[in-house]
Amino acid sequence: MRMKQLLFITTICLSTFSWSQEENTFSLAQAEEFGVNNSDKMKNALLDIEAAKKRVWETTAIGLPQVSAEGNFQHLIDIPTSVVDANLFNPMAPEGEVMEFQMGQKFNTSLTFNVNQLLFDGSYLVGLKFAKFWNEMNANNAERTKAEIKAMVREAYYNVLVAQKNLELVDSILVSTEKLQKETKVLFENGFILKEDADQLMLAVNRVKISKQTAARQVEIAKNLLKLQMGYDLEKAINLTETMDEVLGGILANSPVQQSFNPKDNNNYKMLSEQKTLDEFSVMNEKAKYYPSLGAFLTHSQNAFRNEFNFFADEPWYPTTIWGVGVQIPITSSGQRIMKVQQAEIKVEQDQNQLNEVERSLQFQQLQLKASFENARQNMELEKENVELAKFVYQQGLKKKANGALSSLEVTQLQNQLLQAEGTYIASVMEVFSVKIQLDKLFNQ
Repeated sequence: MRMKQLLFITTICLSTFSWSQEENTFSLAQAEEFGVNNSDKMKNALLDIEAAKKRVWETTAIGLPQVSAEGNFQHLIDIPTSVVDANLFNPMAPEGEVMEFQMGQKFNTSLTFNVNQLLFDGSYLVGLKFAKFWNEMNANNAERTKAEIKAMVREAYYNVLVAQKNLELVDSILVSTEKLQKETKVLFENGFILKEDADQLMLAVNRVKISKQTAARQVEIAKNLLKLQMGYDLEKAINLTETMDEVLGGILANSPVQQSFNPKDNNNYKMLSEQKTLDEFSVMNEKAKYYPSLGAFLTHSQNAFRNEFNFFADEPWYPTTIWGVGVQIPITSSGQRIMKVQQAEIKVEQDQNQLNEVERSLQFQQLQLKASFENARQNMELEKENVELAKFVYQQGLKKKANGALSSLEVTQLQNQLLQAEGTYIASVMEVFSVKIQLDKLFNQ
């Protein structure tokens, strides 16, 4: 029984440890997905979709029956008095004599029920189409927002990988330099070398330590930026499962230079295309104003007139029921409508010209970026070779220094050469990542 309990507790502990490890450890794809799921910008884009759906129903409801009811109560404190010529009722009455009488009841009330129905309106039909297109636009905008968030997370992820690689390279130099410095210190203490040589190596160690501290801070800064782009808690630790070399290998294995490109899939082109569609709706709406609009209505009311406030008594109410059809026919606007139509058509033509220009610009951009990527890749490979050469020369220098064939100053110079080579290599990797990100945005990836 105790063995079963022990196994159960062990399983829970292992599961808890595994969960705690996984909750702050991300691959590139996982970081992008986390960023999408936790971005307030993405949440707002999804809310825009919901609002657009409501907008479709709001527009649709305009063409459905509109029903309203109203009640009215009047208390005539002074009943209106009418004055007429007395001759109307008494031909024998003297000329100029008038008769006064009051018309109306002291209390009046009415209940009215109205129904209005739009039968035909060109602008309404255009509005229905536009509302559905607006829904599609917001859905497309959500996809663009998703791609934008992924691109920002990806760029921040790359920065962390590069910073970690830089720290790793500097740390390897520090290990070698500290080893040499310790050996040199022993030689100095035994009187085999001058104090200047020992101090020179101590200076080199301190210089590399400073570089390591700077590199460590860069890693921390890069991680905080990644957390920010992901919507991740800044107070929590975060770890990456992929290395710079692994990500680089994946990029080079699926080189963007080999990818085909269709400008019409680009987000900028899509947004301009949507703007053109919006302007086409404007043309349709202006043309729809040439058509007549037709509507029907029904009104039913119940009216009561009392000298006493007894509307709930068994007294008569007088009904009034009216229905009808109304039509509005535009005849002439002295050229105002046709000018609006033509202005809207000109705007659509301008949109098409912009689309043509953007398409050519995107074609040029993809050619330029592909060439830049290939150039950055070649430079990176050469700089990597330079690092290996500088590292080999430095290691040989350390051996020669141990044999007394090389001075401490010369070893320090070789160390600086290696540091410079590694810095240049890191910069070349950053250039590859930078161009790759630009290509991803161009390809909507």
